[in-house]
Amino acid sequence: MNAKIGDRLAGKVAIVSGGAGGCGAAASELFAAQGAKVAIVDRDEEAALALASRLRDAGLDAIGIGADVSKRAHVQRGVAAAHAQYGDADILFNHAGTLIVKPFLDIEETEWDWLMGVNVKSMFLMTQAF
Repeated sequence: MNAKIGDRLAGKVAIVSGGAGGCGAAASELFAAQGAKVAIVDRDEEAALALASRLRDAGLDAIGIGADVSKRAHVQRGVAAAHAQYGDADILFNHAGTLIVKPFLDIEETEWDWLMGVNVKSMFLMTQAF
């Protein structure tokens, strides 16, 4: 990750759910490179902390927060941690998502509930907490 490349988001606070890997990490990096203070919220806390550390090493402002965004208590703790660090957030990027790779008829109800929790319910919970 390069250091700051713009200031379109200077003074803004962004929360990125699912922000530690893949496209979510790219979004976290872009928000930070454009000047935002970024709270990276991810189920993989180690990955969130590692990405935030790399961004800070590049002179950008980011924190990593471990949270399962399909669970209200985790979301509330995560958003509260972001608020404690940066104050009110200006941007919410609901990026958390997952998939199940197997035939539809082989999916168990608990797997379906997990999929809907991460892909749908998390957006509801994150937006309410935001």
